[in-house]
Amino acid sequence: MWENLNLTLVPGEVLFVKGENGRGKSSLLRMLAGLLLPYAGTITWKTQAIQQHRYEYQAELLYIGHQVPLKPELSAIENLSSLCQLHGHVPSPSDIQQALATWMIIGNTMHLPTKQLSQGQKQRVALTQLTLSNQALWILDEPFNGLDVQGSNILKAHLEQHHTEQKLSVLTSHLHDNLQSLIPSLSTQEKILQL
Repeated sequence: MWENLNLTLVPGEVLFVKGENGRGKSSLLRMLAGLLLPYAGTITWKTQAIQQHRYEYQAELLYIGHQVPLKPELSAIENLSSLCQLHGHVPSPSDIQQALATWMIIGNTMHLPTKQLSQGQKQRVALTQLTLSNQALWILDEPFNGLDVQGSNILKAHLEQHHTEQKLSVLTSHLHDNLQSLIPSLSTQEKILQL
């Protein structure tokens, strides 16, 4: 595990968390998302402890864990409608369909129960939240898992756009050593945390 962790992110930066399995990457991301409490210390957002203004913080946060957060019996459209409601916004079915099309989930595929989709398609459905999101902070645990080259390129484009808008991302990937090799334009805005 880790201790004495102290870091600050400014708008437009990406924190890339890396380390071997079992080193606490997912636990750290869950703490940053407010889902776990740290044993000691404070996590702040806009100079205030996140526990002190939990609802305001969560309104600005989109967390996608390494487990795909989809209900298997619901379609991609139904899942995204539900997930968006949890984040306080309700896109129209046509907005959801357009967002899914961005991630190449098209035609009848978006209407099938997600239990019938491949792992890569499920990951794309979960990541479609990025297209529908207006949150200032994305916390993404292993977002490249299950994605083919096309899906990875769509994710890279979303990360680039997010940072062009001076927003923040925290992510892990055991598939990559750093974001510079993936997204060269983010190399000057990337901070790497080795656990």
